[in-house]
Amino acid sequence: MDTPLNICFVSIGANGSAIAADMIAAGVDMSCYDSWPSHVETIQKEGLNIQLPDETKTQELPIYHLCELAERAEPFDIIFMASKSYDTKWIAELIKPHLAEDGILVSLQNGMTTDDICQIISEERVLSCVVELSCELFTPGQIKRNTPNKKTWFAIEHKNNRHLPIIFEMLKHAGTVVKVDDIQSAKWMKLLVNSMSLGPFAILGRPVQEGLNTTGMRELILKIGEETQKIGDMLGFTPYPIMGLSESEVNTANDLPALLMDTLAGHIGPSAQDCILQDFVRGRRTEIETINGFIVEKAKEAGIEAPYNQAIIEMGQKIKQKELDLGLDNVEHLAALMSK
Repeated sequence: MDTPLNICFVSIGANGSAIAADMIAAGVDMSCYDSWPSHVETIQKEGLNIQLPDETKTQELPIYHLCELAERAEPFDIIFMASKSYDTKWIAELIKPHLAEDGILVSLQNGMTTDDICQIISEERVLSCVVELSCELFTPGQIKRNTPNKKTWFAIEHKNNRHLPIIFEMLKHAGTVVKVDDIQSAKWMKLLVNSMSLGPFAILGRPVQEGLNTTGMRELILKIGEETQKIGDMLGFTPYPIMGLSESEVNTANDLPALLMDTLAGHIGPSAQDCILQDFVRGRRTEIETINGFIVEKAKEAGIEAPYNQAIIEMGQKIKQKELDLGLDNVEHLAALMSK
């Protein structure tokens, strides 16, 4: 008889909560840990409330405070991690002692975080994944899932690991799952999408679809996408089908950034607020530095500039410093910065 696997999910914010809930509802035996005390305690008492486009449901989760990991004696065979990209290093350091010697960490994050995790845990014990899923979390224990299961999409690294088949099956409870051979190119494609959609629409204080239809905004974000694609080409990343697109659609696209942006907008509801907008509203740190900032950093290493991505960083800083408010007037401010 096979010994049951020890599985946990660390850092279950908006997306993590939705994914963990689907796995547990399907019968996966796993424990969850998060660093937001109110979120943990509300779920412990009332379960996780999930508002979907066509229904609302409640799911019980075996969830604990992140500090309670220290009370765990047995290592985990599989650990899922969905932390913010800027929390990658310290979460990886925290997880490392709790991962079995032949265990695997599955990174379900935005950004190019794989190298940072591998430096801490080791490449053979890390599995990267690209996620297309939009959720919102403002109130502890309550999430709004904008992307239904049929439009949720995971690309998982095709790696020779004995746990890969079960990880594949577990993620299928939350959405469509595909295995990819070039995960870094797939992650760069998602970074391309995020560079156009997260920070830019967040500074307007508007959902993605409304932001995309704001006069002048589509042209600006496509300039960001073209810049990101150019830098990715220089770094050796190849166009890779993500979000359910076919290889033919990606390879024959006359305007790849536009194709990716329109695909994303079509998969989420009209009121979906992205993760960076949520962070602005809650007064939290944002992922602009680890998305647009990462692109600017790589451009500098290649000896070129990335002024369009740099403009998003500067706009984000002005908003955090309260020099600008979220609003549609920021289209003009962004256009002015990008034209320098």
